[in-house]
This record gives sequence, structure tokens and C-alpha cells, in this order.
Amino acid sequence: MRKTFFFLFSSLSLFSFSIYAQNTIKLDRKISVVGSGTVTAFPDAAQITISFLHIKPTLREAINENQLTSEQVLKIVKKYVSDSTEIQTSLISTDKSYKWDQKLSKEVFVGFQSSQKLIFTLKNLNKFQDFTEELLKTKFNKIERIFYFNTNSKNLLIQAQELAVQDAIETSERLAANSKVTLGKIMTIETKNSSNETVGTNSNNNFQSFSKGMGGRGVSSSGDLINYTIKVFVETELLN
Repeated sequence: MRKTFFFLFSSLSLFSFSIYAQNTIKLDRKISVVGSGTVTAFPDAAQITISFLHIKPTLREAINENQLTSEQVLKIVKKYVSDSTEIQTSLISTDKSYKWDQKLSKEVFVGFQSSQKLIFTLKNLNKFQDFTEELLKTKFNKIERIFYFNTNSKNLLIQAQELAVQDAIETSERLAANSKVTLGKIMTIETKNSSNETVGTNSNNNFQSFSKGMGGRGVSSSGDLINYTIKVFVETELLN
């Protein structure tokens, strides 16, 4: 009885292992490719960061000068922003200011400084030059950062996703044809990109104000061409 039971158990085990092995081999018969899709567009909007920095003999003078300048700039910005809630202003930061004295070979105290930042989004880049001309009339320190983007980025990313999937499918079909195998259904489609992610280009040129002139490298009112690139991972089963 024990021998019979052992024989049946062994037979069932071998049969189960055979089915498992066949299924494993079948599951492993697949082709994996990475597809890529790119859509390009020029930016039509920009997030702009303006910084203020004032150094005066007393802390009160520095703060007052900072507040006056920020109010003037805010008034200008509101002309170019339809929704004032999108304008962000940081708290005023204060500190002592020093500079290196070559003759004394040490840092010397020059006064108290007051600094602040203002961030807003300009949704019409055609108005950028007009904005900077008005900004020059104030005592702002510099345009610290400009992030250019396209307001239609979600649709552009979706287009790039569709191109990436199509590229993966065409690549799979080409590889299968060259290998003389038959494709089955698509088993997996994966991407690490989202159509809601923020894509754009940065400009950190330190567009600085020196009295009524401008220093630094300057800035572009249009920004560079933006590439919206998506990659997808696709697995397709092989039928033979």
C-alpha cells in the first residue's frame, strides 16, 4: 500500500512539475522593447522669480527701502497677471552685510541688508519686454530665475505617450518579422512618465539691475524649444 501511494504521489508530483515547467516556458516566451516618443513646442508662459536686496546704514532704512521697492514691483506685476492669488511674496529676510577690504585684508561691515523674493507666472510671453521695461524703473535687485513652459503641456505629453506606444509596437513587429516568430497579445505596457508632470526649461542668468542699467547675461523673452519625451516599456507574447 505504501509503495502504491508513493508511486501515485511521485507520478502526480512529476505531472505537476511538467505542467509548471510548460507554463513557465510559455510565460517566458515574450518580446520586451522600449518605445520612445517626442513632441516639441516653444514655451508660451514663464514663472519668474524677482529678488530684492537693499543695504543701508540702519536696519529700518533697509527694510523701508525693500518694502517700497516690492510694492512698486507688485503693482507692475498685477498689470500682467489676471489672478493676483498666483503671485507669491516671501517674508523679508534681514542680516548684516560685509565686504572684503583689500587694503585691510579683512571683511568690513558696510550696513544692514534686507532681502525678499516675488514669484509670479507670466502667461503671455509677448508682454515680457513691456514688463522688463517697467521693471527697470524700480530698484529691484535681479530676475533670479525664469522657468519657461507651455500651458498645453498635458496634451503634448499625451501625444508623446501615444507616439512612444506606437514606436514600441512597430519595433516589436519588426523584430518579430526578422526573427520569423508570431506575436500574440500585448502583456504589459509601463511608463514612469505622467501627463501631469511639469516640463520646461530654466534660465538662471541673474538678470541684474545696476541703477538704471542692466547687468548679467540677459534673458530671452521666448525661451528655448521644449522637448516632451516619453518612454514606455512594452512586453508582447510570442505564439511560436
